[in-house]
Amino acid sequence: MADPGSVANFNRIADRYDRHPGQFGCRRADDDVLDALDGVSPRTVLDIGCGTGRLLHRVALRWPAAHLTGIDPASEMIRVARTKLPEATLLTGTAEHLPVADGTVDLVLSTTSFGHWSDQPAGLREVARALAPQGRFVLAEHTPPPAWSRRLLRVFGELPAHHDQATTRRLVEAAGLRVVRAGRVRGGLLLVVAVPA
Repeated sequence: MADPGSVANFNRIADRYDRHPGQFGCRRADDDVLDALDGVSPRTVLDIGCGTGRLLHRVALRWPAAHLTGIDPASEMIRVARTKLPEATLLTGTAEHLPVADGTVDLVLSTTSFGHWSDQPAGLREVARALAPQGRFVLAEHTPPPAWSRRLLRVFGELPAHHDQATTRRLVEAAGLRVVRAGRVRGGLLLVVAVPA
């Protein structure tokens, strides 16, 4: 179950989310995710935490024949995404309960949403379950802020569960995936590419 306060916040800002100055870094994360996919031609793509559909829209332009599915716990974000992606399957839901059959997704994406998953190990097991045998999972996420700023930010509420590279790698591998690439990209984000083990 996603944090109700976080979901309520995303529902509240859905109509203006793409215009927020803070989205500059997330758009760069989208670039890095797409750069990591050179040579890939997925038939099925699932974006976990798809938000307003910004990345899925770019995926649709790159692979117009692919079947696109987006899932997000904030129903208002899904509503906005539907205006951009009327042909995609866009559902309100969470990473811990992916609405796809076993082994059917060629490409699973998660861009700056992993920190908001309420049960990251369970969500990663769902990714492993959903991936096709030759599938690929690409995760782009913020790394933890310095300790002093975590203390300051905690004043404003619960922080997303961001991890360093080693911890993220352990979580991904414990779910039954094999990491083929991990490292920092622009904006200090961690990019992890994994395949079925």
